[in-house]
Amino acid sequence: MNNYISLIFICVIAIVILVMNIVNVIKLKDEKLKYLLMGLFCFSILRYLTLIVYGDTPTLFHLEILRYFYFATSMGLTVPTMIAVWYITPHFRNSIPYWKFILFFSPWILFYLFVIITQPTEIVMGQTFGYNLILVPPFQQYLAIVQGTFVIIILLLCTFGILQYKHPILRSQYVALILAQILLAIDGFLIMKTGATSLIPPFTVTEALGFLAVYYSFLYKPLDIKKGQ
Repeated sequence: MNNYISLIFICVIAIVILVMNIVNVIKLKDEKLKYLLMGLFCFSILRYLTLIVYGDTPTLFHLEILRYFYFATSMGLTVPTMIAVWYITPHFRNSIPYWKFILFFSPWILFYLFVIITQPTEIVMGQTFGYNLILVPPFQQYLAIVQGTFVIIILLLCTFGILQYKHPILRSQYVALILAQILLAIDGFLIMKTGATSLIPPFTVTEALGFLAVYYSFLYKPLDIKKGQ
């Protein structure tokens, strides 16, 4: 019961952070970008509502219907993260339209969509309460490779930004994104080592931190500064 209460608490915190993100991106002038991000944040909220239901005693009907939202943040966090990198980097923002920047990540996006739509997953009993949804082999390994390469690219892009720009706010935004990706990578590594059926569903805390980093990226107006400033 205590673990389930902890799960509910974490999910509520994550939902609050996502609502903060929704409110934050309303200020964006580009309507398509604004509604894309708002839609992804709303989609991500469904993951945490699903985790709460999965942690209780749902029927098989609910388990099957809600399984499509269990991995919602595979899209709902990764796409806003890549857009955040584009948004805070003057060089990218001024030379590449955001849709082209997103298009560069299309192999990753297509993989996440494939997993969400086709559901190569299995519903298993939780160790102490409720149910978990896990990827069946070899998709656990595929996800580790795909997410690992995504993290590496984001780390390289953020490191580029830190080296190119000296503005303290901009550098702190890059650092926040880097720390979030490192923590997510550590979480994924621990899952590969210990298994996916942990007491609390994997990535719940680290995803919330990732959404905080995204929130901080969109908190200020984009800075139009030159390299070296």
